[in-house]
Amino acid sequence: MLHFFRVSFFRYSALSSVFLLVFFFSCQSEESTKHAQYVAEGYTLFQTHCANCHQRDGKGLSNLYPAIAPEYLKDKAKVICWIKNGVNQSVTVNGKTFNRPMPANPALKELEIAEIMTYMYTTWGNDSKIITTETVQKALEQCVSN
Repeated sequence: MLHFFRVSFFRYSALSSVFLLVFFFSCQSEESTKHAQYVAEGYTLFQTHCANCHQRDGKGLSNLYPAIAPEYLKDKAKVICWIKNGVNQSVTVNGKTFNRPMPANPALKELEIAEIMTYMYTTWGNDSKIITTETVQKALEQCVSN
C-alpha cells in the first residue's frame, strides 16, 4: 500500500509540476517570453565568448581581467562596440586598473550581441528590457564612424 501511495504521489507531483510550468509559460506575455529567450541565449553566448576572462559570475579574474561593473554598463553603445570590436585601452574597475586588451568578437551577429547585452544588463545592470538588434545595429554604425 505504501509503495502504491509513493508511486501515485510521484505521478501526481510530476503531473502537477508539468501543469504549473505549462500554465506559467502560457500566461507570460510575448514580450516576457522573448526576454526570457534573449536571457537564456545570452547566458550561453556569454559563457562561450566572455566568461573565460570575466568569469561565469562576472567578477573577473583577480588582477588580470575586470569584473562586469555597473559603471561601465551605463553606456550601452560603448559596451556593444567593445563586444564587437574589443578594447585596447586600460580600464579601472573597483579601484584596480586593467591593461590587458579585450579581444574583438567580429563573428558575433547583431542578434547574438543583443542577447549577450540583454543577459548582462538583466544580470548586472538592473535593466530587464530587451536590447534590440536595432539598438545594436545603430551602436555598431557609430563605432565604425568613430
